[in-house]
Amino acid sequence: MADFDLQQSLTLHQRFLEGRPGGKRLELKSQDLRGANLPNADMRNALLSGVNLEDAVLRVVNLDGTDLFGANLARADMVGASLVSADLRGINLAGANLRGACFDRADLRQGQLVIWVGKVKQQVVQTANLAGADMSNASLAGADLSGADLRNVNLAGANLSGAHLFAANLSGADLRGTSFADAKMKAAILDNAQVTGADFARADLRDARLRNVPPDAANFKAAYTDGAVFSADHGKLAPEVREAIAQHQRWIISNGREGLRMVLMKPDLTGADLTGCDLSGSEITYGRFDKANLRGSMWRMAKLTGSSFRGAELRDAVFDGANLARTDLREASLLDTQFGPVPLRGADGQSMGRDWPADMREANLAGADARGANLRGARLEGAKFSDGNFAATDLRGASLDPGATSAPELRRARWQ
Repeated sequence: MADFDLQQSLTLHQRFLEGRPGGKRLELKSQDLRGANLPNADMRNALLSGVNLEDAVLRVVNLDGTDLFGANLARADMVGASLVSADLRGINLAGANLRGACFDRADLRQGQLVIWVGKVKQQVVQTANLAGADMSNASLAGADLSGADLRNVNLAGANLSGAHLFAANLSGADLRGTSFADAKMKAAILDNAQVTGADFARADLRDARLRNVPPDAANFKAAYTDGAVFSADHGKLAPEVREAIAQHQRWIISNGREGLRMVLMKPDLTGADLTGCDLSGSEITYGRFDKANLRGSMWRMAKLTGSSFRGAELRDAVFDGANLARTDLREASLLDTQFGPVPLRGADGQSMGRDWPADMREANLAGADARGANLRGARLEGAKFSDGNFAATDLRGASLDPGATSAPELRRARWQ
């Protein structure tokens, strides 16, 4: 659309908003307006579903009540914009600058988009994507962000009181000084989030994940936390281990730009409490975790070769794609623990069509309680299963020694 036509449409829309003769509501459905320069524009109640406004300048723009269903505003400059009660279902705001913007009562749930492939009509479910956006000091009171992608978003000082964040992904987000008072956050993911000074008073955090988030890091007064996974207090750990965990957390949050990946040789963490700790990608060779509490911890793609977890509590922990070759898991609690494959992705983030399995070759699982554990696709050649409980364990696609499938301990496992 030419700049002249766009400006003329905005003029007619202003007449429409004022109820003046000759006015016409702004309707730019699916228009390509990438890079448009529209600071201070008044587009209240406009119809902009599916519009492409990536890289647009929309500072202090008024989009209250506007239909932006499925719109693309990636990397848009929207500092101080107002989107009160706007329809933002399925919107793409990845990398957008939304400092001080107002989203009160906006609808940011996933949207079901209709697209045409040739003559075939298809419906595509698209989640609102705000990953990496700067929403510091923004107001989202009462906004519906259920299922939204808010990974690594900057929400420092923002107001999300009463917001709906059911199953939203806030992992790695900057939530310092953010208000979540009375927010609905059941099953939300806040792994590795920075929450210093945040207010979760009366928030519903049931079944939420807060790995590497200690309960004393923010105000959780009167919050509902049944089933939530928090990181334990690491005050009893050796100073060098505490520092290694802190550096590793920074490494995860910054995607490797800051901190240091944890690399330890033969650490003794017998009886340690690492509940809810995210040590994905770490390298801990011949570590000792006997009788340690690792419930709900995360170890994706970690190298744990030759380590001992004898009698450890590993319920609900995640070891997807991890190297557990020759580990000692005797008598460990592995109820619902994940040892699944990790999809391999290229530099562009696209799937390569192959998976990286968990490596548990020669692991000793004797006497382990692995009911409901996920060992799908795992490498288990040479592993020992004697006297273990593997009822409903998912062993589909796993690699085992010939004849291992007939072991009495594995008869109640899931094979197909």
